[in-house]
Amino acid sequence: MSQVDLVDTSAAQHFGVRGLEQHGDAVHARMALGAAHVGPDGRPSVGALGVLVDEVLGFAIMASLPPGSWSISTEIWVDQLRPPPPGSTTIRARSTSVTAGSFAVGCVLDADGNVLAECRERGRALVRPGTLSSAPALSPDGRPAADFTELLGLRLQDDRTQARLDVTPALTNPSNVLHGGVSLAACEQLATASRVAAGSTLPTTSVHVVHTRPAPFGAEVLLTSRTVHAGRSLWLTDVAALVDGKVCATARVSAQV
Repeated sequence: MSQVDLVDTSAAQHFGVRGLEQHGDAVHARMALGAAHVGPDGRPSVGALGVLVDEVLGFAIMASLPPGSWSISTEIWVDQLRPPPPGSTTIRARSTSVTAGSFAVGCVLDADGNVLAECRERGRALVRPGTLSSAPALSPDGRPAADFTELLGLRLQDDRTQARLDVTPALTNPSNVLHGGVSLAACEQLATASRVAAGSTLPTTSVHVVHTRPAPFGAEVLLTSRTVHAGRSLWLTDVAALVDGKVCATARVSAQV
């Protein structure tokens, strides 16, 4: 297990991920949840965990690789076991690699140590990029975001089945492409918005996102949702994220009692 150069990414700064540390084979971080992480259903968004879990899972995979290696997420899973407590609170995440260079598991905990979510990630090993950027992610006017949709910069269409997202510096990883945790967050936000628009009050319980190609800085991502199953106790939504007509990510979001 190698010591990883923990890069403070722009997305981590923007979404409030702090305290990224490696202790042996485990990677830890924390995040303060508040009003800016509330989703379209009025609950703390499961998608808001995306950047936090991708940071700890991704760096745990890198810790299992030889020095000078890098990793990109190809799949991320987040399964919420219990909702975060109401109001402002600090959560933390930890992760370890279970298959060297390709797979890590972890969890998200509340302030009392209760498990809020289980998470896992499959990654692909790469040669470490020669230049890694971590530009500060500052909002244009310095005003706190009113909710998670605004924090993401997600532009929802009126029918809530499509949305657009610009890949700004605040949403990138050190390779200057859309952060994997951000794409998970955007897919979950649109799935929730479309579910609420259809009259469902079910909470998101799991998100599985697959990354097929990078969305580069400056690109516009078009997200489209499709309801797979609309039940009173279980709701399934698929979301596709495209850049220039090509799929860069696809996600399945489930909501249930």
